[in-house]
Amino acid sequence: MSRDAPDPPPKNGPWRRVWARLGWGGGLPAGASAAAHTRLEQYLAFSKAVGQVMEHTDQEHILLESLCTLAVECTPVTLAWVCRVELDNSLQSLAEAGDTAYLDSFAERRSGLPADHGPLFRVWQEQQPLFNEPFSEGPLRKAWQQNTRPYQLRSMAVLPIHRDHQPWALLVLYDRDQRGFPQDCQVVLEGIARRVSEALEDWIGILRERVAREHQLLLGTALQAAEEGVVLTDADRRILYVNASFSRMTGYTLAEISRFGLHHLQGPRTDPRTLTEIDEALCGQGFFNGRLLNYRRDGQTFWNHLSIIPIYQRTGAISHYVGIQRDVTAEWLAREQLEYEACHDRLTGLGNRRALMDQVAVTLPRVQRGHGALAICMIDLDHFKPINDLYGHEAGDHVLRVVGRRLHAALRRSDYVARLGGDEFVLLIEGFNNFEELEMILVKIEVVINEPIHLKSGVVVGVRLSMGVCLSNSVYTDDFETLLRYADQALYRAKANKRQRTRYWELCVMEENADETTRKPSSADPVSVNRSDADEN
Repeated sequence: MSRDAPDPPPKNGPWRRVWARLGWGGGLPAGASAAAHTRLEQYLAFSKAVGQVMEHTDQEHILLESLCTLAVECTPVTLAWVCRVELDNSLQSLAEAGDTAYLDSFAERRSGLPADHGPLFRVWQEQQPLFNEPFSEGPLRKAWQQNTRPYQLRSMAVLPIHRDHQPWALLVLYDRDQRGFPQDCQVVLEGIARRVSEALEDWIGILRERVAREHQLLLGTALQAAEEGVVLTDADRRILYVNASFSRMTGYTLAEISRFGLHHLQGPRTDPRTLTEIDEALCGQGFFNGRLLNYRRDGQTFWNHLSIIPIYQRTGAISHYVGIQRDVTAEWLAREQLEYEACHDRLTGLGNRRALMDQVAVTLPRVQRGHGALAICMIDLDHFKPINDLYGHEAGDHVLRVVGRRLHAALRRSDYVARLGGDEFVLLIEGFNNFEELEMILVKIEVVINEPIHLKSGVVVGVRLSMGVCLSNSVYTDDFETLLRYADQALYRAKANKRQRTRYWELCVMEENADETTRKPSSADPVSVNRSDADEN
């Protein structure tokens, strides 16, 4: 842009406010030199050009670069610089134009002028503009002149720029004229600095609104893409928003669930205690984290891990609720399966040893409280090994499954059956008044088990039972493992005598206040039983 000045402005032109501020009345001062007119017009042109830039951009770096470039092109300024003072008193350059060789000296140690006493730092601290020579007579002035003389810089203008109501940068201009910034030009430069600060303030607001919109768009996109279902309600639990995952999970759109309400996801199998916990949480602090059974639109159930988070106003009142739900049906079923397998025999579905001990922990105290009797029965299958050897393990597994089903069907609801492994089973029988009632139950079991078993190959096989029964009354306080051991000993007697026995079980009775165990009837002491003979099937 040419530095040649246009025609002088009319007395009543657009710059009359400038003349009025300078105390020149309604026109130019009488006797003002042509050079002063030219310089002022250049700065006015600089101001106008900066205004045009601000009308066409909202980019910070473009404005600052244009500010420096236009200062050098429109005015006698030889160096224009926008910088920021950092916390360590270093200077960060944001934009520069003109003869920038002088700026390289800032990276070096300059003699006689401490960094924190220079003109830039003084304006930064005081936030007041500085024009022409920055120091009056004294060593600091001589030091400044000594540093700027090699670059033929004799005056400077430093103006603070604000952003977000805080000191943000400095506009620094250098001129080769010792009085390069007369009062009228100072007024124009202050106006430029003020307009740049206002523009930056406006842009901060625009930028924040833009960032907020972008964040909202990003948040909305993230919520729609989230795998978890998200529900937003107001403080009265009216539904305002659901994301796509919620609709996929439940089958309900926003319009439908808003009309029906979230309680429509509940059904007859939903635990009412969990619903009470949710209501109590919402009536209190508003937080809830738990699991409940919900119903989809098609009636299918799913386990929902639900987290409810309140949103508070500045006053402390709850304005909204955010519900995050995750379909944990697969996890819940897998957990149930693991818990089931931990307590059940995989082959027969009967309880295993762990489940047996859990049942004993309930049964023994109940028998003692009711002053009743308990029969612990150890069962081993006769003729099972030949079937397993002759027809294979698959046939043997089929026999075990059939026996397990028949044992479970033959027992009463108060009784319990478990498989310890192999062809060994344990029965817990309680609630009988005398031995005759127990004997009827044992006979029923024998009849059921002795029925033929049809293999998948069409072959019909059969097994028989050997059983050891240990009777414990309500006052016997020994541990269950001891009772089970006596039942096991009775079982081996039964297997050892199966060719001579008249019934398939042997009985062991734990008598009250007896130092030793009495067995009725007892054909052999358990210690003398030959277990190798008893193990033969």
